[in-house]
Amino acid sequence: MRIKTSAARLASRYLRAMRALSPAAIALTVGLVLGGAGLADAATGGSFVLGKANHETSTASLANSKGTPLKLSAPGHHAPLSVNQKVMVKNLNAQYVGGLSASALQAAGGDGYTTPTTDTPVLDLTEVASTGPLAAGTYYVTGTALVEVAAGDDEAFCGIVKSSDTTVLQWGGGSVPVSSSAQWLTSAETLAVNVASGGTLQEWCEAFTTTDSLVYNASVTAIRINSSSGTAPAIVGRAGNARGPGR
Repeated sequence: MRIKTSAARLASRYLRAMRALSPAAIALTVGLVLGGAGLADAATGGSFVLGKANHETSTASLANSKGTPLKLSAPGHHAPLSVNQKVMVKNLNAQYVGGLSASALQAAGGDGYTTPTTDTPVLDLTEVASTGPLAAGTYYVTGTALVEVAAGDDEAFCGIVKSSDTTVLQWGGGSVPVSSSAQWLTSAETLAVNVASGGTLQEWCEAFTTTDSLVYNASVTAIRINSSSGTAPAIVGRAGNARGPGR
């Protein structure tokens, strides 16, 4: 009889305690019990449960009036965030894309031209066109020049150099038959080249005459690229000078 009386008292105390709890407190208690058991599956309007699946039927938002509202951390070699779609994320400002910084992805380049009325004597190896200072990187560079080869001579060459270093990276030009009158020759050079920050790319020309040959319409154009899959970009040129242009 005493056992039944004790059980009845415990039941009575439990009921009084439950009546004292608010509905919100009861819901929280049940949620914690179920969450601890691994059964939680938060839905719209419910609590966000860490480590469990959470589902929304409307957009959830997170705001912080005093600073960054969300910070995600992950161990090495693990992405701190993943998504399931390739749809563009509006207003996303990322520091890196594919491992490249924003400055590395910016279009960059330079060019230099002579005006149509400019004629440049090129008895000796002479700069005829130059880009302005360039950002560091790998560039596709092209140089062209129209050379008036003086009477009595048979060759003229132009080449790409870096920052006034007369070591030529790539040669253009060639030979013409010896003639008693001036002849015309077009030189063209192209290559991929590495440039340090602030460096320039230039075209230099030389014709081997006793009188000055002339260069018209010289130009050099450099466009920065992310990478080159062809021949490794030139770092230094061939040994020698314009009289030995790798022929």
